[in-house]
Amino acid sequence: MKARQTPILFLILFLGAAACTGVKSAPELARDDTAVWELLRGGDDDALTMNAILRLADDNHRAGNYDGEAISLFYAAQVYLQQLDTAGMQGILAKMGPLAEAHPDMPNVVYSYHTVRQTWYAILYQQAGREEDRDRMLSEGAIAIGLMEKMRKEEIDAYHINPVWNYYNMAVAYDMFFDAPVRDSIAYYLGKAREANRAGYRLGENVPLEGDISIGDEQAWLYYYDGEYEKAEKQMFEVLALIDSVEVKTPNVVRTERVEAYSFLVELYSHTGRPEEALEYEQLKSETNLRRLDAQRNAAVREVEAKYDVAKEQAKVERLRWVLVLLGSVILLLAAAVLYLHLWRRNRLQMQYSAAVEALVETDDDIRKLTEKVAPESANKVFSSALKPLSAVERKYILLFMSGKSTEEIAAAMHVEPASVYSMKYRIKKKFPSDYPLPF
Repeated sequence: MKARQTPILFLILFLGAAACTGVKSAPELARDDTAVWELLRGGDDDALTMNAILRLADDNHRAGNYDGEAISLFYAAQVYLQQLDTAGMQGILAKMGPLAEAHPDMPNVVYSYHTVRQTWYAILYQQAGREEDRDRMLSEGAIAIGLMEKMRKEEIDAYHINPVWNYYNMAVAYDMFFDAPVRDSIAYYLGKAREANRAGYRLGENVPLEGDISIGDEQAWLYYYDGEYEKAEKQMFEVLALIDSVEVKTPNVVRTERVEAYSFLVELYSHTGRPEEALEYEQLKSETNLRRLDAQRNAAVREVEAKYDVAKEQAKVERLRWVLVLLGSVILLLAAAVLYLHLWRRNRLQMQYSAAVEALVETDDDIRKLTEKVAPESANKVFSSALKPLSAVERKYILLFMSGKSTEEIAAAMHVEPASVYSMKYRIKKKFPSDYPLPF
């Protein structure tokens, strides 16, 4: 859930992890919004194509069920967002705008429109960095929150809205989308998210705990910005304890949150002159990322087994196994290099950390091949211009940016989603002077 991992913030606003079962006609729906929700939140991911979703929206429109139409369009926007299809999202907004204008008295219709617009401007800002897009994103978010706050709790439950994420996403936006985090705004929206999380909403038994995890994570960053490093460390260990408590039920989500927690501790310990601990959590982060990748690959294997015959299944599984073997070998080599450097230079702690970071970058064969055209003196000039210490991962990204690689190429090299590359740009940008000409 953390925006530092996924800068597109708004996937979880009120639909959550939706799936679909099939398409009902407008007469079957009979103005029953619950039927629309059951349809969009069912079990078979392949039963509802984008054309079917849009056809469902049209059916609801003809039946006069505008709430159902708004729900369907919002779901379509979420699918396009997950696919990073900005043209598709723009087409959905073209449908939602007139609908909201025609029915200003329907809170869910108008709320859904402004929520998708908020996401749209966030994407535009991440792509082009225009401050007017950032400001519009914040304005749309404030409008959506204002509409949500006017709803009764019964309406919020009926429309499957969880206010926690509206407030939390605004807090993270003020953190990630400004060169200097806007501390007062972060604290304000984080407090509102905490209040909403205590109120509770009927969206699943783990939702309050997931809210506690995300809120606690952002609170740790707030302490960090305020220089309260002991509080920040204590807060993040409390987050890790919460992660442990939900790990059995949502293991892959938990692995993502755990990586975020470990990344924070690497940042905290390297900033406060504790390189030994920083290296420990860098290694833990790498191991957790590998387990997460294993889980994702295993899920893909299960899907292949369910959809294709045995011969095709075996061929795909074999390819996945080779990918895992190669990725596992790379990670193990990196972990071995870090451990070797740690033992070799343990009596020279501060020098050890910077040297380990350099060695970590240099021993990554894939990254070196991709960035071999970057002159060492040029890279060192950029590294030395940072106002705060750069982590090993951040240096890798900078080298890839300097090499002129595309977002997709960088994502593939780092084994992350393209959205994570945008997040890293903002993380790196915070460590340099505001007018420094970074290579992106």
